[in-house]
Amino acid sequence: MKSLALRLPAATVHDLYDIREFLEKAVMQLGGNEDLAGDLVLSVNEAVTNVLLHGYSDQPGLIELSVEANGSDLTIRLSDGGPLFDPTTAPTPDLRLPLDQRPLGGLGVHMMRQLTDELAYSVTGDQRNELKFIRRNVLGKPTR
Repeated sequence: MKSLALRLPAATVHDLYDIREFLEKAVMQLGGNEDLAGDLVLSVNEAVTNVLLHGYSDQPGLIELSVEANGSDLTIRLSDGGPLFDPTTAPTPDLRLPLDQRPLGGLGVHMMRQLTDELAYSVTGDQRNELKFIRRNVLGKPTR
């Protein structure tokens, strides 16, 4: 298994560009293509933005990312020290409703689900949030 990691002890929304750049390069380096990288960058960016704005109330906070290749599968782990929150419990929005009848929010988690094969939440041993974004059978031969 190959893995690349990024740790930002005091991340803010100003770090989102660097986070997206890290993710794109890591996915490509581990054998992914541009479409896969784009999907995962979009999905993880949404989650990190939610953590920074809502979990940390727009204050600096710890963000850890790892991108792991295991055979042809790719997993991204997002870990944070904000209040425990499981985004996978968010209800699926009713996309048939007109926009003015839908509640605010909820589309980000829906998008994360659509862009991954599995979205899994857990609490780490040190009581941090961990969200895994898993895509299966997507990696070719890793590049150097």
